[in-house]
Amino acid sequence: MNSVHNDTKMKIKLCCYGLLLVLFISCTQKNGHTARGKETVITADSTLKWVDYRFGELPPVGYYMAMDSIIRKWGIRYERVEGGCDVRPDEQRVYEKDNYKYFRILENTYGENWRERFNAEVSALDRKFQKDKQTYKKQ
Repeated sequence: MNSVHNDTKMKIKLCCYGLLLVLFISCTQKNGHTARGKETVITADSTLKWVDYRFGELPPVGYYMAMDSIIRKWGIRYERVEGGCDVRPDEQRVYEKDNYKYFRILENTYGENWRERFNAEVSALDRKFQKDKQTYKKQ
């Protein structure tokens, strides 16, 4: 009877140690990296995002609608900051520094010319919105 009890205790201990090992390994994995064969691909750091610091005259509302739509389509983390008429260089530099890091991630994900393709999609959708708006006004 004592031997069966000891075997059960041993199995429980092994299960607990195994569970702890799995938890330890999963909780200590390096965030932001996934292995793909021999190469390491950097994935987006969840703290980074594209902060679009805008100042001066703002684009038409339709442009923002198009941009927001393409941002969702591409899965880009984005925040628009309206700086008003006055440029705050210190604030702008902070955003540019973080944007540079995030843009490197986007470049790794979407290719070197991601920004040109992104802007082209936004412009095309904006033109479509403008055309639809004009068609709606005529009716």
